Amino acid sequence: MSEEMTEEFEVGDVIALTEEGKEEPRDFRIMYIFDIEDRSYLVLVPVDQEEEEEYEVHFLRYDGTDMLIPIEDDEEWEQVEATFETLIVDLEKDGI
Repeated sequence: MSEEMTEEFEVGDVIALTEEGKEEPRDFRIMYIFDIEDRSYLVLVPVDQEEEEEYEVHFLRYDGTDMLIPIEDDEEWEQVEATFETLIVDLEKDGI
């Protein structure tokens, strides 16, 4: 799901991405953006699942090169997932 992008990202934006093995692009909403060290990550949810109780969550790296990059390294994936889980816990504590 690597895509060229020509703009900055903001939470709430909808972007169309073509998933691996698919022909048609799918709309995703940016739910969160966070940084780990010198890398930025987007948390995406398919727009067609936003109202569902359970939904897919996708993480993509954005490193300022106008590309969204899938996370393929297991160690990086675990770090991103742990950071996201901490973010969710903090938001729930704040009542968000």
